[in-house]
Amino acid sequence: MPTAPVTAIVVAGVVAAALAVVGVQAAHSAGPDETASLQAQFDRLQPGETIRLDRREYFHGGVLRVTVPGVRIEGNGATLAATNAAASAVQIDAPGVSVSDVTLSAPTDGPRLGGLDHHKLVLAGDDVSLTDVTVDGSAAAGVFVDGADGFRLTRVTVRDTLADGIHMTGGATNGRLDNPRTQRTGDDGVAVVSYGTDRPCAGITITTPVVEGTRWGRGISVVGGRDVWIRDIAVSRTNGAGLYIASEGAPYFTDSVSGVRVTGGTITAANTDPAVVHGAVLVYSGNTGQSVSDVAISDLTIAATPPTAQRTIGVVAQRGTVDAITFAGIQLRDNAVRPLLVDAAAGTVQTSDFTVDGKPVDVR
Repeated sequence: MPTAPVTAIVVAGVVAAALAVVGVQAAHSAGPDETASLQAQFDRLQPGETIRLDRREYFHGGVLRVTVPGVRIEGNGATLAATNAAASAVQIDAPGVSVSDVTLSAPTDGPRLGGLDHHKLVLAGDDVSLTDVTVDGSAAAGVFVDGADGFRLTRVTVRDTLADGIHMTGGATNGRLDNPRTQRTGDDGVAVVSYGTDRPCAGITITTPVVEGTRWGRGISVVGGRDVWIRDIAVSRTNGAGLYIASEGAPYFTDSVSGVRVTGGTITAANTDPAVVHGAVLVYSGNTGQSVSDVAISDLTIAATPPTAQRTIGVVAQRGTVDAITFAGIQLRDNAVRPLLVDAAAGTVQTSDFTVDGKPVDVR
């Protein structure tokens, strides 16, 4: 069936692109490839204009790119469904772009991939905002923030990826995530990662994140970075640590960490993989010449950490160094493991106001 023509309607400077319904598709089958028509509409936009999609499913076999600055993509409940994992990305390369009310999907029946054409949604332009966006499957990460500045993610949901849910790297700075949710990700739920060869990520705020299960990896992680604030977390059923603050050695060689604040929330049933010994929270320095310092974790409730995790909280300096690590107001409930393991120089970790099943304890 041929693709119906695309009509652009200009009203008061706003382009509303009415993409006509092609026809009802058989269940679980892809319809006509609309890569070319979608890309043409994105390319014809002028800065500041809006494209509004029909509430239906659009199939694309190639990468889609947004290169015009300041445009608005209103999904109107539509789905952009990739049919080829190797070219499944939607890449936002221009600054000032906003995307709202859309679902993005990709095949997940092949191997895990990791290139820019494989992450479902790539943010490379500065000052990009996502609102009420859902990623339902990705061959790599769900949302990949690649060195962008001033990004804003509001009520973004990512599920069933083969890699991280939301991954910020490449010197991403001055970003804000409000109410992100990840479910059943193939790796970390929400991750800030700074490799030693890149600028460090910095100035990122994550508020009310929900991580519901990881098939591998951790819940929320800062693996190299500066000045990251994380508030009111809800993390459960993670393969590794629910919260992971680290500088890693080979093969990743990530940067130092400093100025991380984690305040409020819950971690439940973290570190479920018996072959991975993290605990519910792990602060780790494993890269020679790098450090993890000025990290404050407070007002967390940690519950149901399994015996195979061996500890609830761990601080481990291995090749790298740690300093000024503080834990305060930590409530431990129904954990069958020791509250705290510190394998680091004396005086580098401070603790206060720990309770175990409601009773104050001294974990030093």
